[in-house]
Amino acid sequence: MKALFVRRARGPRGKALIALALFTALVFSLAQLPFLCEYLFARGVTRFLSGVLGALSGALSVSLYECTAVLLLLGVPALAAALVALLCKKRFAAAGLLARRIAAAALSVLLAFGVLYAPLYGRASCFSALGLRDASVTEEEVYAAAEYFLATLNDTAALVERDGEGNALQPYSFDTLADKVNAAFDALPAGYYARFSVRPKEVALSVPMSYLGITGIYFPFYAEANVNVNIPACELPVTLAHETAHAKGVAHETGANVTAYVLCIRSDDAYIRYSGLMRAVSSLLNALSEERFDTLYAALDPCVAQEYRSVSAHYARYEGAVDKISSFFNDIFLKANGVQGGTASYGMTARGLVALWRSETGK
Repeated sequence: MKALFVRRARGPRGKALIALALFTALVFSLAQLPFLCEYLFARGVTRFLSGVLGALSGALSVSLYECTAVLLLLGVPALAAALVALLCKKRFAAAGLLARRIAAAALSVLLAFGVLYAPLYGRASCFSALGLRDASVTEEEVYAAAEYFLATLNDTAALVERDGEGNALQPYSFDTLADKVNAAFDALPAGYYARFSVRPKEVALSVPMSYLGITGIYFPFYAEANVNVNIPACELPVTLAHETAHAKGVAHETGANVTAYVLCIRSDDAYIRYSGLMRAVSSLLNALSEERFDTLYAALDPCVAQEYRSVSAHYARYEGAVDKISSFFNDIFLKANGVQGGTASYGMTARGLVALWRSETGK
């Protein structure tokens, strides 16, 4: 009688698991349709749920992403060990039950991702929302944009307060800087970007995150923008703006980069503008041939060139096997979500910077 009960109980569980899998597949399928992606998800369900989750998680100062990461690092091996132990003891019914629960949990996470973030990869470009015209670019235009922003960077560098080593100092608290970034988003036309305020979190485990090669991460399950604060001060505003862009509805790294560059470079605040220009000029210079790179790099103000060397030295301290493994899996994640270039797509932001150059100069 007991065995009969167990067999009957398995049926509904199996059907529920299949139903969950099919519903998850349906959500991902719907998110592939451009109209539904934009208006059902990006400006509808996803935006609403992210706003609610962000308000709840933002009420806590601790990073829930960090807590979850630690729990997963401890919990996943423990679950795997428990499953192996049950199989070794030939407790197949218990092992099957545990496996089904793990599968249900994994599908639930996938479904949540399919609602809270995956649809954002299918959105239209953010260019028009930023007042930019997206078009193909030539090498000459990339050079002209690099030259223009480099000159602007040299001028802005003189307005930034520096420490004894010549590196930019952070003049505001993290929260004040977040307020300034939110205000910049609020000044954009309504529609494309969510209007709710984003409260980025300082990551307590920033040093371990540096070894993973991560300067920030948006965790959609809590609608939480997390920022590695173990980075140079000149990197903080543009990184914070980048993660805020993710929280406000931009999934693609290219779109988040362009958004961050535009908001920072157009800022009235010299420190924020300097941060955007530092990253933008670096991106453009790296898109040029070696000869043209050398020509423009020689035109950098000495204090800016020194800051670039300091930034490179900072990140070099954390490079290694762990960083390469992290980059490998991040590349796979991006390609799995339709970013054909993987991490190589980060360099595509040069097109956005040329569009910004055209807008700024009337070209």
